[in-house]
Amino acid sequence: MKKCYDMGVNFFDTAEMYAFGAAETQFGVALKALNAPRKDLVISTKLIKVGTGPNDIGLSRKRIIEGTRNSLKRLQLDYVDIIFAHRPDYSVPMEEIVRGFSWVVDQGLAHYWGTSEWTAFKFEEACQIAEKLGLHAPVVEQCQYHMMQRENVEKQMLALFERRNIGTTIWSPLAGGILTGKYNDGNIPEGSRGELMYKTGGHLAKRADQFFGAENKEKTSKILCGLKAIADEAGFTQAQLALAWAVASKDTSTALLGFSRTSQIDENIKAIDLLEKWTPELEHKVNDCLGNCPVLETDWRTWQTPLPRRLRM
Repeated sequence: MKKCYDMGVNFFDTAEMYAFGAAETQFGVALKALNAPRKDLVISTKLIKVGTGPNDIGLSRKRIIEGTRNSLKRLQLDYVDIIFAHRPDYSVPMEEIVRGFSWVVDQGLAHYWGTSEWTAFKFEEACQIAEKLGLHAPVVEQCQYHMMQRENVEKQMLALFERRNIGTTIWSPLAGGILTGKYNDGNIPEGSRGELMYKTGGHLAKRADQFFGAENKEKTSKILCGLKAIADEAGFTQAQLALAWAVASKDTSTALLGFSRTSQIDENIKAIDLLEKWTPELEHKVNDCLGNCPVLETDWRTWQTPLPRRLRM
């Protein structure tokens, strides 16, 4: 945290679900040691599950209020800047969810609330209920976004971005390490996060299969090697190319990064240098390599398919 802060990073994100509260506890200890002015930091956490008890999961009013207070205790903070609904809870009426988070904001326990991995439909529903009842609406979505997964952000949420002008804190911009260059030969390195996904099983193993299953391994390797060639030509690493691409999107407010070694911070921060040099020509090269640019719906008035508007420029 200190290394990131010294390099200009001031937004730190965690969640109650990470190690069932232990991550927030360690985060709070590190935050105290950092001793940075609170006004200079943006801190967020997320609520959805912290244990196996009957009231340890979900987004009921009780769960939201108690979960927020318990998170603040672990973080040793009076408030967080953003509190996220870590995932949707379809068992709770949307009005109750909105009222719960709005109460948290009114009490000064958080400045804003947002969502994570919500559909555009559910986010819009929350906004309309908040408007109707005079409550605080969500202002940010924390969504997965990287070179290999674009459909949700660039297509499904497009109307929401245009209508609500919401922010995003994208997660996994390196696709869990797949875009760093370590997987370019199509094999999963020993001790890597990909290997952990397979060992863990369940939905994580399915995510790994999406890229390295028998049907996709060769295609994935070809794309990754193509990205490395583009990065080499630009004078940057493959990871820096992937990060700059993700942040170059006009709908990306913040990219969340996770590190297992402090040396990774130095490399990843340099992606800003490539971002400042990003051009439509480089964007086209990457798009041609990926071959997965989402197809937008045809405008029936002109019978033309509009082009994606991913770049700020």
